[in-house]
Amino acid sequence: MTRATSSKPGRALAEEFLKQMLGQQKRLIVDRASQFGATGLPSAEQLAETVAFAPQDGNIWLCGQRMMLLQGAAFGAIRRELIETLGFDKARGLLTRIGWQAGARDAAQVSARWPEGDHASLYSAGPRLHMLEGMVNVEVVRFEIDSSIGHFYSEFFWHNSLEADEHIAVYGLGSEPACWMEVGYASGYASSLLGRLVVFREEQCRCMGYSACRIVGKPAEQWEDLDVDLAYLDADDFLSRSTYGSGGETEIAQLEEASEDQVIVGISAAFIAATQQLYRVAPTQATVLLTGESGVGKELFARTLHQASPRRNTPLVALNCAALPENLVEAELFGVERGAFTGAERSRPGRFERAHGGTLFLDEIGTLSLSAQSKILRVLQEGEIERVGGTTSIKVDVRVIAATNLDLRREVEAGRFREDLLYRLNVFPIHLPPLRERREDIPLLMSYFLRKFSARHGLKPSGFSSRLVNTLLTYSFPGNIRELQNLIERGVIAAGNGEVIDVVHLAEAGEPLRSTAIGLTSEGRLSTPTPSTTTPEEEPVLAGGSSGKDETKVGEPELASLQAFVSGRDQALSTSLKDIELRLVQLALERSGGNITAAAQMLGMSRAQVSYRLKGD
Repeated sequence: MTRATSSKPGRALAEEFLKQMLGQQKRLIVDRASQFGATGLPSAEQLAETVAFAPQDGNIWLCGQRMMLLQGAAFGAIRRELIETLGFDKARGLLTRIGWQAGARDAAQVSARWPEGDHASLYSAGPRLHMLEGMVNVEVVRFEIDSSIGHFYSEFFWHNSLEADEHIAVYGLGSEPACWMEVGYASGYASSLLGRLVVFREEQCRCMGYSACRIVGKPAEQWEDLDVDLAYLDADDFLSRSTYGSGGETEIAQLEEASEDQVIVGISAAFIAATQQLYRVAPTQATVLLTGESGVGKELFARTLHQASPRRNTPLVALNCAALPENLVEAELFGVERGAFTGAERSRPGRFERAHGGTLFLDEIGTLSLSAQSKILRVLQEGEIERVGGTTSIKVDVRVIAATNLDLRREVEAGRFREDLLYRLNVFPIHLPPLRERREDIPLLMSYFLRKFSARHGLKPSGFSSRLVNTLLTYSFPGNIRELQNLIERGVIAAGNGEVIDVVHLAEAGEPLRSTAIGLTSEGRLSTPTPSTTTPEEEPVLAGGSSGKDETKVGEPELASLQAFVSGRDQALSTSLKDIELRLVQLALERSGGNITAAAQMLGMSRAQVSYRLKGD
């Protein structure tokens, strides 16, 4: 596409685009530089430390973003097919926008991770990440920035461009530059970092016969024929889909304004699917069943659903069914008439009456007795209750949201849950994924909890170390979001003002973490802890986790006896089944942090069965 005056009304669109960007300007000043600094924040080494390979999960992370490895030849094949299908101009626009998104997201992550970084290093992080991602080798000609007066000029040589190699391999040399995605990346990174539209152009390209590619970046208004660049960005549609209109960075910005106790945070596919279901069912009167492991945020989802419903201005009454003694469940749910039993000196309403006109959230509903389940079923069917000791029915208008971390179908098969109640509750089920299935949300949640607990405790840590981020990105999180929240709060307190929160701060608090990630050194070599160089103190785990030793042989005689019997080494059990059961219950309680319901779920038992064995102890 040769540069000519565009027939599109691009000038007015350019002004709107510039206005959108100028609304987010940041003050950045960099004296004229002709090379990347060896020091600064972030340094090349710190950027390299953000790389984490987690092959056990099928994940690669860079600056808290999930990445993928793709063969250069495969990229070239995709690029060729786009050109042959769409034509050069449309393919160029698509690849430019892909590059823009990548650059803008890298800039947002760098700004969030190193908010106190020096200006030259923050800008240099873009080209350095571009090299780290395997796209090009960047040589600085010069760059200088003074955003206070709108000055920006950047000039680089690109050597060994992957995009140029793939283009030349298919089309040979020509008269037009071809590093479209890489130019988009440079423009996106600079624009996102500065908060104004910066446009890079490739003045020379290896695809044109030059020995290296040469790019120049300036503020958009300083270029002639800006309409051509905006045409490749497709700015009219781009404004609604770019980093400034949607995506992870917008979520982070919104967190600062949202209520800390109500906001739900996430950008992962599993999380978005759950929230879409939530907002789809919220305007209706349907009963909702929230399922998921302990700590995934079922109560927060229930509160969000209520706030998004027509009942938002009516009461939301919550009840944790697992926390109630069996003899008080019915009184709490349905209320009590005076004199119904010893100590009932006055009548009082139950949770259903208190929630009249609003929403009742029944958490851990799978732990209720069959008797209580049958009475809840009657309420859902008839819309009326009867107080304990009462003789008259009371009409109630209540929307029920139930939650459980148990598999209720298995509970039905085991005879612990009523099948007809399951069908009544399961009108609109929403499954909330565990944190290990939404790892893309971990950096976002870390930032949110950092702000929340820094404000709560009046402390100002400077952020997280790359080592800690990589550790948490590859950690299994058996306690899910609740566990992450507690870890971040602990880190905020342990680190204190002005200090970077690192793994050591969690260790000081008594529950250190061990990363399973394979990292990257600044020289580009993979690095991972090895048993021969790691001491026991350097191999900590969360409470209840495995230290890597065979625990059935050390300190676990009951389980060792069971293992020997199952494997055939011993012809008879050397310990009783009661002792084995008790030890399994104790282990489950340790791993669930003392949560009896969660421990019962791990063991495939009911809460009552676990409680019985503990009492027998």
